[in-house]
Amino acid sequence: MLSQNKLKIAWIASFIVLLIASLSKGVDSSSAFGIDIFFHISIYAILAAVPLILIKKRFTAFMITMAIAPLGFFFEFIHGSVSGYGFKMLDAFFNNLGIVLGIAMALIIRIKQHYERELK
Repeated sequence: MLSQNKLKIAWIASFIVLLIASLSKGVDSSSAFGIDIFFHISIYAILAAVPLILIKKRFTAFMITMAIAPLGFFFEFIHGSVSGYGFKMLDAFFNNLGIVLGIAMALIIRIKQHYERELK
């Protein structure tokens, strides 16, 4: 299991990479050959999963994770404005797909942690 500090660093690094990517001109996603899709899914999966794993209070963790979805639309809008390519709904879809995958991964990890603590 990854330590809490490593997860926090991964979350902060993912957020910074997302911020930089959103504010940069970048390339058209149609010429990225799937790398763009992988980027959207993986960054948002990390941003959604880490709060659910680290924060003990379930409601707080869930609310922070749910705040990632509107943040994704906001960053997609900013990137579309900065790059000149416009808002791409398909990219927003992959952002939300990453969030759903992150939630699923985090719930599995959280349940596993719960039962490991219960067995000790």
